[in-house]
Amino acid sequence: MYNKRAHTGSALKLPIEQDAWMLFRFHNLEIIRLHLAPGTSIENHTNHWRIVFHVLRGEGTLDVEGTIHTLGEQQSIAVEAGKERFWKNPGKQNLELLVIKTEGEE
Repeated sequence: MYNKRAHTGSALKLPIEQDAWMLFRFHNLEIIRLHLAPGTSIENHTNHWRIVFHVLRGEGTLDVEGTIHTLGEQQSIAVEAGKERFWKNPGKQNLELLVIKTEGEE
């Protein structure tokens, strides 16, 4: 796994409706590239991972348990494990995110 290059052509497509690709997966770390088309969203969900979202392109809103965060290009946000969250792309261009998921000790 180390010294392996990744891109969407070689990455694992995740089994969700959105365009999401697992670039790397280690024991307690996952790195995903996620695309949301204009007007689309990801349903409200929780999981046991701590997550850092980094916006590569576009702008979107992240709802974390009712608190709305608007993020644009080159902005990041960290979300604790177990928090309900969902992304929405209300804009007119694609929203492209790098999703860095970790679990384990703080």
